[in-house]
Amino acid sequence: MRKAFTLLEMIVALGILAIVMSFAGTIFRVSIDSHRLALANAEILQKLRAITEQLDEDFRGLRREGEILVFWRAARNGKHTGPGQNPNAEEAFDRFDRIMFFATGDFRTYGADPPVRGNLARISYALANGPAAGSSEPNRPQMQEPHRRVLARTEHILVAPSAAVNPDDPLGTSRFTDDDWRSWMSGGEFDRITLRGWELIAPAVKADLLSVIGDVKVDLGGRYTSDKKATVGGVTVDPAQPASLRSFLCRGVGQFKIQGWSDAEGRWIPQVNPNGNADLTDDSDFLLDGSDLHRDQIPGLWYPRAAVFGRGRQYRELNMDFNQVPGLGRALKFTFTLYDARGLIPGGRTFTHIVYLDN
Repeated sequence: MRKAFTLLEMIVALGILAIVMSFAGTIFRVSIDSHRLALANAEILQKLRAITEQLDEDFRGLRREGEILVFWRAARNGKHTGPGQNPNAEEAFDRFDRIMFFATGDFRTYGADPPVRGNLARISYALANGPAAGSSEPNRPQMQEPHRRVLARTEHILVAPSAAVNPDDPLGTSRFTDDDWRSWMSGGEFDRITLRGWELIAPAVKADLLSVIGDVKVDLGGRYTSDKKATVGGVTVDPAQPASLRSFLCRGVGQFKIQGWSDAEGRWIPQVNPNGNADLTDDSDFLLDGSDLHRDQIPGLWYPRAAVFGRGRQYRELNMDFNQVPGLGRALKFTFTLYDARGLIPGGRTFTHIVYLDN
């Protein structure tokens, strides 16, 4: 008589096979997820390397005698709102800071024909505006989803001006339309001006320039004001405008935060809530509207002309010691939250990078 499996043995064997297949499937899914997560982390680290290497290269050539413009903007991000959490923790705010400075290096244009080369450029970093449905209001980064935000870097090479340039308005911006301003800010590659010529631009013209670059309302002593930020402020990166893609540095940058080291206070400045308690009114470096951050009044500095810094701090000294300027100091710390393209790391990863300015 031939031997065969009994029904019970078959059931047991099939049960064991099902368990083995279940374990194998789980291991396979975990392996696939781990592989995807590893790729996401590799993508984020690649973005980190691209940003930090560019920052290092630019600040290596920083012209400390040139103008430096920094504006700090913070906005609530919806975190730390649950029971027992501190709604005013630093992590409850995203930063949309921006910086402009002059640097030496080996610069060349890509869109100009023939190409223009130079060893001095005006550089700025900021989170970019996106394409807007209408032209009256830019699609500012704080209106975008964090993983879709773009870090922009603009580079305007300084080249010799022509003899016919108006010294008060050397860039001809007094005749600019809104479209001209957008083109100059986001797609321009060079300015026909010297560093000294930039410093001597008439205040009324300079107010417009700073308003567009800083995306803030500028008031230079009450007589010269500009609110061009309302329609053209900030950098715009729009795939429909190929020239603006020159400003594209990295996508998936959820916040861009700039702080300067203060020897006097022994901390990085500015902070939304330096002591980390639930109260902003006692020590925040930011301007407040009641007990919360002011949405329209943005702290910042304009070196060496003046440094207007947040609540209760205002410096009007020309040629102030570079290392003593709050928000500038001996080093700058950049903090950015980076996201992968597939959203596999939902909250992104936050990194800091320090650039030393006293070398």
